[in-house]
Amino acid sequence: MLKTLLFIPFLFSIFFISPETVFATTAEELSLLLCDRVEQCSAELSALQGNKESHTMKRWLVDIYDKTGLHPLWVTQDGPGEKAAILLSVLKKSAMEGFVPEQYKVNRITSLWDGKTAEELIDLDTLLTFAFVMYAHDAQGGRAPSRKNNFISTPTPALEATALVKAALSSPDFSQFLAGLLPPHRYYKNLRAALPNYQILAAAGGWASIEGGKSIHPGEEDPRIQTIKKRLQVEGIFQSAITDTTVYDEDLVQAVTRFQLRHGLAGDGVIGKLTIAAMNIPAQEKVRKIIINLERWRWEAHDLGQKYVLVDIAGFTLEAIADDTVALEMAIVVGTQQNKTPLFSDLIQYIELNPFWNIPASIARNEMLGELRKNPRYLTSNHIRLFSDWSSEAREINPLSINWKQVSPKKIGQFKLRQDPGKKNALGSIKFVFPNSYDVYMHD
Repeated sequence: MLKTLLFIPFLFSIFFISPETVFATTAEELSLLLCDRVEQCSAELSALQGNKESHTMKRWLVDIYDKTGLHPLWVTQDGPGEKAAILLSVLKKSAMEGFVPEQYKVNRITSLWDGKTAEELIDLDTLLTFAFVMYAHDAQGGRAPSRKNNFISTPTPALEATALVKAALSSPDFSQFLAGLLPPHRYYKNLRAALPNYQILAAAGGWASIEGGKSIHPGEEDPRIQTIKKRLQVEGIFQSAITDTTVYDEDLVQAVTRFQLRHGLAGDGVIGKLTIAAMNIPAQEKVRKIIINLERWRWEAHDLGQKYVLVDIAGFTLEAIADDTVALEMAIVVGTQQNKTPLFSDLIQYIELNPFWNIPASIARNEMLGELRKNPRYLTSNHIRLFSDWSSEAREINPLSINWKQVSPKKIGQFKLRQDPGKKNALGSIKFVFPNSYDVYMHD
């Protein structure tokens, strides 16, 4: 009898220290604790006015939970759900998009994943909400806090955090929903596919530099040929077997030409200074450039449409795309180092046939005033008419009636100079108009 009495309390002690019993959490407890957290965040908002980023995040969290019923979104009393697992998996792999996983609190989320207490589960839920909103923000519009300067202008899209969370949680395919936050076009996908390859190359030490020297033409012999073959082989561009020859043979010419075209160089097969300079860009620098360009593509409209025009300013080329196929490609003229072509995107709204050219004040000041001081007939000979100002009521002035040597750069900027349509018109016969603050357009 004594053994039985001693044994029963022992069984009860085992039963009561069972983790499932001691740490059991109810849905009601989670909701009550979440309400407390939301109230705390709401109270802290007024104290965070100086910290815009923290203030925005806390406001998002308060709005999201308040408008979704003040209950956990990613966890239950049994732990994180399926969508939480999918989200964590995407966050862990976010470096593939050029992101930094720890910016989404991946380590902290992982440490809370097996938590059982109400505090741990609510910490996990709010962190997952924070991580989702930040990831969606970065995927849809980019991470950079400011993306506007004199030559880059892409408006930061407003993030409707609550609507986005509701759409995500109601999505029948959450994995596809997350993938759909990123640009779907081939330019972004090609960069993303290249990133891990170059990260591996950079981690392995990259490639050897090519020594400078005279240009190497097809058929010539040069001691650098072996190093060049190895350099291109590492990047997967030269795929033939490397022999002992130092002759610049046809297989290498084809590989060099592909390399040149890939880097916006003339595909002439001649290994000159520019080609060698491109070959000597370190692998780590290419990783950095890929990450930067992934970010820049996220700044732009993700849906380019079935038809669009893509201008490669650095490559001096234009492509017209229809149904993901290059329908037209041509060389173009862009701005100079002093007068740069800005980076932006917009919709072509209309075209003008045989357009007038309203000459920008900057061109009048920096280019035409000097010509007029040398030759007062410069405007007339180029079919450019002079008006008193830029208003619709401006009167036309005879340019020969003005002593241009006494006209200041500021004064000529007040005149309106307009070139008539015709063979001498700088805009040609067609002007493609997409209204923008830079007064940039395309013409033939």
